[in-house]
Amino acid sequence: MSLSYAEAVERFLRRLSNEGRSPRTLAAYRYDLDDTMTDVATVHRLLPRRQALEAMPTDERRRAQLVAFEALDVQAISADDLDEAISEFRTRPDPRFARHPERSPEERAPATVARRTAAVRSFFAWCYRTKRIPSDPAALLQPPKKRRHMPRAMDQPTALRVLSGAGEGSEWPERDLVIVVLALACGLRLEEIARLPLADLEGSPPEAVIVRGKGDKERRLGLPAVAVEALRDYLPTRRARLDSLGIEAATVVVSSRPRPVRDRSGAIVGSTVEASRDSVTYVVDRVLRRLGARRSGVRVHALRHTFATLGLREGAFSLRQLQVALGHASLATTQIYTEVADEEITAAMRLHPLGRRTPT
Repeated sequence: MSLSYAEAVERFLRRLSNEGRSPRTLAAYRYDLDDTMTDVATVHRLLPRRQALEAMPTDERRRAQLVAFEALDVQAISADDLDEAISEFRTRPDPRFARHPERSPEERAPATVARRTAAVRSFFAWCYRTKRIPSDPAALLQPPKKRRHMPRAMDQPTALRVLSGAGEGSEWPERDLVIVVLALACGLRLEEIARLPLADLEGSPPEAVIVRGKGDKERRLGLPAVAVEALRDYLPTRRARLDSLGIEAATVVVSSRPRPVRDRSGAIVGSTVEASRDSVTYVVDRVLRRLGARRSGVRVHALRHTFATLGLREGAFSLRQLQVALGHASLATTQIYTEVADEEITAAMRLHPLGRRTPT
C-alpha cells in the first residue's frame, strides 16, 4: 500500500512533539522537509519546476503543494531523488538576497545544508524503523563538512557606539535598543530574541530572564544594568502600543504593525505583532547601517559573537561560564572564542623583542 508524504510527515512531527521537541524545532523540521519534498514532487511530475511554482500567487502555490504532498508516495522516493533535491537546495539562490542577488553566495553554507540533510535523514529513518517503507533511501546521505572560521566580532569602541546609538533616529527607540542590548550585552541568539516570552522575564523591572535555546534547553541569565534599564524604559511603551492596536502578544519584542497569520493551507486566520526572525534582523541591520558598523558578515549573530569575544578577552567570563551564558551544549563550541585572529598574531609578531630589525 502506498503512503502519502502528507500523512507520514504529520505522524512524524506528532512523534517528535510527544518526545518533547519544542514548537520551533517542529517548525524547522516541517519547513526543511516540505521544501525538500517540493523538489522531489517536481521530479515525480506532481509539481511544475521551482521557477514556475514560485511565480504562482502564494495561496495557489500552497494549494498545489498540498495536493502534490497527498499524491507523493513515500515508498516511491529514491536515494537519487533525495540527492537531486539536496543538490537543488544547495545551489538555489538564497531568498534573503532577493533584493541584491549580486551579494548572494554561489552555494548555501555547509551548516545550512547539513541541517537540511539531518532533517531528511531523521524523517526517513523514522519511516523505516516504523516499517512504513521497506528501505531507507536517505541512509547514505552525508552532510557537507562545515568550514571552520573565526567569528566576525566588532571591536569594543564600535560595540559601545552601537549600544549608545541604537535608538537614534528610530520611530520606536526603546524597542530597537532592547533588541540590540539582548544580542550585544546578553549574547542571545536571533531566534531567542524573537521568541523570548514576556512571562520569562523575572522581576519588575526585570533583573533576570529564562532563555530557551537550541533543543529547548533553558538557561537563566542575570541581566546587566544596561539591559535592566533598556527593559524598564521599553516595557511601558510596549504596553501602550498593544493597547492602541487592541491586540495582545506573548513575546517581549513586538512589531510596530500587525501582520497576517496564515494556516498550513495559506488562508489568513488572524493577525499578530509578535516578533519574527526577519523583523529582528531588519531592526539590527538598520541600526548597524545608520551607525556605519554594517559590513560583510556583521548581522545579528555578529553581536552575539562580540558579546562572547569581548567577555572572554576582558576576563568577564571563564570559558565554562561563557559556555553556560551562550547556551552551548559542548565546551568545544565555546572554545572558538579562544582562538586569535590573524591580525592579532601579526601585531604580536611585530612587537616581539627579537623580531625587530637587526642593528647594523
